[in-house]
Formats: sequence, C-alpha cells, structure tokens
Amino acid sequence: MKLIISVILIALLFSASSTVRSQEIKREICITVDDLPVVTKYFKDTVTYNYITDNILAALKKYGIKSIGAVNAGKLYNGRTFYPERYKLLKKWLDAGQDLSNHTFAHKNYNKITFAEFVLDITDGEPILNDLLKPYGKELKYFRHPFLFRGDTKEKADSLQIYLDERGYVVTPVTIDHADYIFASAYEKAAFEKNDSLKKLIADEYFDYMGKVLDYYEVQSIKLFGYNISHILLSHASLINADNFDRLFAMYQEKGYKFVDFDDAVKDDCYKSKDEFYGKAGITWLHRWAITQGKRGDFFKGEPEVPEYIENFTK
Repeated sequence: MKLIISVILIALLFSASSTVRSQEIKREICITVDDLPVVTKYFKDTVTYNYITDNILAALKKYGIKSIGAVNAGKLYNGRTFYPERYKLLKKWLDAGQDLSNHTFAHKNYNKITFAEFVLDITDGEPILNDLLKPYGKELKYFRHPFLFRGDTKEKADSLQIYLDERGYVVTPVTIDHADYIFASAYEKAAFEKNDSLKKLIADEYFDYMGKVLDYYEVQSIKLFGYNISHILLSHASLINADNFDRLFAMYQEKGYKFVDFDDAVKDDCYKSKDEFYGKAGITWLHRWAITQGKRGDFFKGEPEVPEYIENFTK
C-alpha cells in the first residue's frame, strides 16, 4: 500500500511540475507583414487593395499590435506610371501608427544578381519611402531581405551586411516562416472563381496549419536555446490574411502568446547569435543559427506541410 501511495504521489508531483514548466514558457511574438502595398494575383482593382489594407490594419489595431510593413516601392509604379492610390495605402499604415521598412524596389533575388545590382534595388526605393515617412517624424530604419536571402556566399553576405550597417539599416530577421503564400494563392483563386466552399476549406486548412507552425517553432526554439525566444513572424499583405488575421491572432492569444513590437523582440539574447549559413535557401534565422551551431538532419524534422490538393490548385 505504501508503495502504491508513493507512486501516486510521484506521479502527481511530476504532473504538477510539468504544468508549472508549461506555464513558465515565455510566449512573445512580433508580427511583420511583407510585400506592401498588397500581394494579389487575380484581383488588381483599387477596391480589393483597400479591402486588404483596411482589414489587416483593423486586425492589428484590435489586438494592439505594432507591426512593420515591408514595402516593395516598385509596386507603386507600372513602368513610369505612378499609382497615387497605392501610395495612399502606405499612408494608411502610417496613419494607423504602424511602421514601414525597405523590402527593396523590385524584390530581386540576391542569389541571381551581383552585389552592385542588389544595392541599386535597395536604393531605388529609398526616396519614396523617405518621402512617406518624413511627415510622420519617422526615418527609414528597417530592412527586410527579399526571399530571406542574405547571400549564397560569405563574400556576398558580408558585403551586404556591411553596406546595410553603413546605411544605418536595422535588419528585421524572421524566426517563424511558413508557406502562407501558397495558401494565399489558392484562396484568392477560389475567391476569383466564386467557389465559396473551397475558399472556406482553404481558410480552415490555413488556420490549422498556422497553429501547427507556431507550435513547431516553439519546440525548435526550446531545442536550440533551452527556452522559447521572442519570435518574429513573417506574413504577407494578402487576401487570405486580410480575412483571417483576426482569428489567427485570437488563436495566438489562446496559446498564451503576447504581442510585442520589433524593438522589444530583438532585445532577446538569441538575436546576438552567429549566422554563418551561406546557402541559396531562404530560411528562418532560427534555422540559420541552428545550422551555424552544427545542427543537421533530425533537428529540423516535423515542419508542417501544405496539403497537396492546395498546392495542386495553385498550379
């Protein structure tokens, strides 16, 4: 009898300890939104552009989120034709108290062009971004790498980082990446085809997928650092996010996450970690740090996958 009681007590203590450890896990996340003003494939009208912008900003406001929108300034033009209505979309971001970053003018692939060519893609977008930010008392400060490509050789990566440092840019790293762009393409196609049942199914699949992505990177973080870091999420200014950010953010809160701004997130010591990954893949900084620390193979297993039928639907 004494043995049985002892076993029960040990089990209860272990359960209580596990609960405490679970409750003690830090859960903080910074939301960033790429490819502003908007990302669309099928809808190119001003009404849709405003709908996407307004819904994203409304969701950010509802949850008190201070975000950074990464701008491709080239989207404000068609050749030499300037679109003032798209310029106004970026002003909406600033009017809402959000910030903007340089995501290059044309979102060029640094792996396929020279350092000099890539520098031109950075500087081409600066005048219009500076013009946008100045009336709000802001300066162009942040930079987000297109495709998360830092350079496929040490020489290119170092040259770019030195250049960004000299220009006074603060790189906005990403620790949670995912395939929202695939879901976005399928969702928008379903909307364009007026297939409401498929559109809803894709949205539900996306919601489930994003929850699994959050869980995956939490585990990755604990495996690498021994604690859950302050994460930075990459997302896009797409129709699927305009329609689903509200419930995604609610789900993050239900999982215990607190929304923090970028400057607070990068106070986490993890962002001082070395990144010596020089490859063609656009991967998260969390995985860059893991590779730099010698992690291979099994460490990266378990990343959620996009359902095959959704990938096929986008083709």
